This record gives sequence, structure tokens and C-alpha cells, in this order.
Amino acid sequence: MVNFIAMEEFTLNGNGSYLKIEIVEVYGFPKTTSHSGGYDTKSIVEIYSDGFKVSSIISISTGEIFEFYNSLKQANQFLTGVAYLYHLEGNLECNATYGNDGHVSINGVFSKQNMLANQLKFEFESDQSYIQSTLIELEIITNKYGELKGIK
Repeated sequence: MVNFIAMEEFTLNGNGSYLKIEIVEVYGFPKTTSHSGGYDTKSIVEIYSDGFKVSSIISISTGEIFEFYNSLKQANQFLTGVAYLYHLEGNLECNATYGNDGHVSINGVFSKQNMLANQLKFEFESDQSYIQSTLIELEIITNKYGELKGIK
């Protein structure tokens, strides 16, 4: 299996808060895809919301990132709907919900998968101006790693 050092990232920003995922390493690229779509990664998730902060390692797939990109792009285009960032292992769930006038509510929960029940529930407001840069960052990642079946 080939490991690829990546260092790509995307950030959801808003009103002094953020959720950032930085891909540190991609496993199997370009030949071996993940059961959850795309390629498995070792990534760093960092969340800062209203004075609370978490930074941890997660194993999110590029397929999960691809699905989030598609739903965020569609919601942003029509200024309605919800974009879901869901991690199959269950330690990160995030929703970007579009409201009136391009306002976006970002909320979710992060928990470390261990014996302890610690969680960070977060919520912050964003808008279309922040989301545009997120979409550009996500497009770079999805162009490189492809869709759910990886690159063709």
C-alpha cells in the first residue's frame, strides 16, 4: 500500500470560530480505495468555537470529504438546504444549514473514540462570503483525489 504525504486542508470559518481539517497522509493513493469512498486519510481536525478548542487526529476519507463538498456546493448555489460532513467512524458530525439571506449555521459534535465520554458540541454562524473560500479548498482536494471511487 502506498502512503502519500498530502498537507491539504479546508476550513469552515465564521464569526471568530472555525472547523479545519488538514489532510496529513493519504493511504493507498492512487490504487487502493476506502470502504467509505475515496481514500483513507490521517487528518488533523481543529475546532474553535466560543472559547472552546479541540485538536485531534481523525481518519476521514476523501470520499466523505467529496460528499460534503457536493452538498455544500449545492446548498450554497441555491441558498437553502443542509450540507452534512459525516465521518463514518462517528467521532465528527457537522452540519452547515442555510437560512435567510445567505446566513449559514454551522453546528456539530466531536468526540474522541475512547473509554471516556468527552464531547465538544459546537455551533457558530457563518455566511456565503466565508463559504466561497471553503468551496475552493474542497474543490482542490476533490479534483486531486476524485469521487467516491477515487481517481479514474
